[in-house]
Amino acid sequence: MSDWGKGVNNDIGWGQGANNDIGWGSIYDKSYAGETLLKAESFFLDTFTEASLGLSLDKLDKNYTGSAIKVRRSSDNNELDIKFVDGILDTASLLDFVGSGNGFVSIIYDQVGSNNMVQNTASLQGQIVSNGSVILKGGKPCIIRSSDNDGGYLSTYTPNDGATVKGMFYVGDNEGKRSMIFGSATNFSDYGFNVVSGSTNTLIDSGERGIIQINATKLNGQNSIFANRDEVYTATNNQFLLYREIEFNFKDNTLGLGYNQTNPLKNGMFTFQELVIFENTDDAVAKENNINARYNNIY
Repeated sequence: MSDWGKGVNNDIGWGQGANNDIGWGSIYDKSYAGETLLKAESFFLDTFTEASLGLSLDKLDKNYTGSAIKVRRSSDNNELDIKFVDGILDTASLLDFVGSGNGFVSIIYDQVGSNNMVQNTASLQGQIVSNGSVILKGGKPCIIRSSDNDGGYLSTYTPNDGATVKGMFYVGDNEGKRSMIFGSATNFSDYGFNVVSGSTNTLIDSGERGIIQINATKLNGQNSIFANRDEVYTATNNQFLLYREIEFNFKDNTLGLGYNQTNPLKNGMFTFQELVIFENTDDAVAKENNINARYNNIY
């Protein structure tokens, strides 16, 4: 035990962070019997298993070894995968790659499977770096919508049509613009959580066979019922955490961030920080509390 605390050849990163910071999402215990450290991860999806989709600028699963996002830089349009360091986005590598220009996201990687959110059209890609600085929301990196208000992403996530998804957790902000969190790729009448300033339209959600069945909506930990799109706009015009139990009922069985990308009507994506989807699972309050704490207490 003579080297304990010195940061010398402990093979665990001890002493690497300021004030012996042992890393985001990690807990280290000392075993006097074996003189070893036992590492117990506490990432979100290690605590709450069985997610069907996990998109985030935080690392969600200790076993995930892939990247968070693929970024295109404005200087020459080259792209680079950006990974995590100590459970958070590797902003040092991000800024080293982008330089003094702007950085745009072409892929948000799924940390559960391979249902990535993808946008190959440069003008529709969200932005994460502006003039050499990472864009932040609540002190954490975020992807804001493109300057083209039709911008957004499409995923290959395809649950059974009509399946009830008991747990969509989304962290974002409408940034003062008409926006859409969940939208079909092709069908005009397929959308979820539509926000428009000043609108009295009551069709906030719709699907192929009419209104999507909503079993629960919670915004910032509070049960919420919205009368029209303007109420949703006002409620989401700051960083928020949304929880929904919703019937997945899109004609093309495609999940998008942003609205109907073949005829989008300027209903682009919300600002993005995290989207995690569970199917037929519970523990919503515990999951909300975990996410809220990680995002520096949205509410």
